Amino acid sequence: MNHLVPVTLMPGMSLYKYHLLSKIGEGSFGEVWLAREGALQRDFAIKILKPRYTVDHRLKEARIGNVLSHNNLVHVYQADVVNVQGSDVVILAMDYQPNGSVETLANPAGYLPLGAVLRTARDILQGLEYLHSRGFFHNDIKPGNILIGPQQQAMLSDYGITGISSNGAPVPAPDAYLLHRAPEVVTTGNIGVSSDIFQVGMTLARLLIHLDHLCAVWSQIGRAEFERAIVEGKLLTSKDFGCHIPAAVRRVILKAVDPDPAKRYTSALEMRRALEKLDYPGHWTVDAAGNEVGKCGTYEFSHSASPMAGGKFDVTCSKCNVVSGNSQRVTQFCKRGLTQKQAEKVVADFKQFVVTGK
Repeated sequence: MNHLVPVTLMPGMSLYKYHLLSKIGEGSFGEVWLAREGALQRDFAIKILKPRYTVDHRLKEARIGNVLSHNNLVHVYQADVVNVQGSDVVILAMDYQPNGSVETLANPAGYLPLGAVLRTARDILQGLEYLHSRGFFHNDIKPGNILIGPQQQAMLSDYGITGISSNGAPVPAPDAYLLHRAPEVVTTGNIGVSSDIFQVGMTLARLLIHLDHLCAVWSQIGRAEFERAIVEGKLLTSKDFGCHIPAAVRRVILKAVDPDPAKRYTSALEMRRALEKLDYPGHWTVDAAGNEVGKCGTYEFSHSASPMAGGKFDVTCSKCNVVSGNSQRVTQFCKRGLTQKQAEKVVADFKQFVVTGK
């Protein structure tokens, strides 16, 4: 069956006890709507699943989400099976998160500030600890499945392809998000704690480099080469990260995506503890005008490398107190007559100075 339901869903329509307000998203699974439940007069995010699978298969996501009670996991309150013009439609009701996903935090250059990524990572790893302790493997960790909760906390959502293990051992993957699939899942068909860790690493890389980074690589080299690069440990390297990302952060992510599961973090807790050791006062971002801006405390930082005669460059680095409006040069990073490589090194050092505060 190719259609979601026999009718096209529109704002203002009623579907069972839900009055549809606006569409939030859609995908191969179906559609997500903001809807008002009639009896309670409460707004929910309802997920309306396509009838291409059995009702029991579609209810699995609801049964998993309903037993979860954690600040970093989206809870599924209830599920209904509604017959609409001869088709059984499955509706899942969840809290509506008006802030959307962490993708909304991306700047015009497509990446998130370092602090936001580290907070997101710690939050979703706490959610994973809870999931794993109850024998669930999320299996679909990606930026679009990380919502921003009412306390600005990151919350994992979407349990449509979550695996269930009775003893914590790997289980056959119900399905796969190919872009974040760990190499052992390709070879064994099984998912587990380690493959979730791998997906966290892939997600964090995208948040720090560019949300579309891995999609662009996939499009450029194709699926076979993409998966080969994962197996060889060449898909993500330290050089893929901007020079404003500290080496310690890169190491954590690259360990999480190591092609050898034995070399990754052994648990979500271990990875979270590694990240909790990393705390930086500053970060870099890109403003609405496309300018790169560093932020640390009450200061905003900027840099420029001006081409001069003979292929040389002059580097100027400045800071502005956002309270007083006073600007001044950061003299130790203002250099003249540099080669391009030297200029790039000075700018990279300046960016690290802003991030680390030293």
